[in-house]
Amino acid sequence: RFGNAYLAKPGGDKIGRRRGDTHFIGIQELGAKFTLEKNNTLFRVSSDKLKGNNILLDEASVTGTANIVMAAALAEGKTTIYNAACEPYLQQLCKMLNSMGAKISGVGSNMLHIEGVKYLSGCTHRILPDMIEIGSFIGLAAITKSEINIKNVSYNDLGLIPTVFEKLGIQIIKNGDDLFIPSQEHYTI
Repeated sequence: RFGNAYLAKPGGDKIGRRRGDTHFIGIQELGAKFTLEKNNTLFRVSSDKLKGNNILLDEASVTGTANIVMAAALAEGKTTIYNAACEPYLQQLCKMLNSMGAKISGVGSNMLHIEGVKYLSGCTHRILPDMIEIGSFIGLAAITKSEINIKNVSYNDLGLIPTVFEKLGIQIIKNGDDLFIPSQEHYTI
């Protein structure tokens, strides 16, 4: 919004490689310039104006795709992102941006088309529940042979989670937007 942003050099967890390339290259493809400052500890991102472009991601990074989508929504012209991440969290972001006036199509696929707009307005949006927590609760009920009722799971956004647990023999009963996992003594794959 202001033509400049400063980002601390990434650190984070030790569970695996966390590349910044997808974020940096995608924003650069829209016309931003990255420089490393303050003894190589701070990134400066700057641009007078972002312009749409065709971007091929070498990694379908969820957060990388999200950052590019947000920047492209206000960039001048059209942007196409190939090999875009398509997880429910990214779909949710695109739907929210569209409700704010963005023009994003291909939501839910690996190719997103974004036509830049001049401004975005406010909106009301409900954030998705955490799918990892929902899966954890299902697993917890199975391990402890207990029943559990998980409220407001946004079932249509759970993807394969219920199917995978059902393949393991765990009974899942859908009740509206809630999931009921009954107590079971044995599981058959």
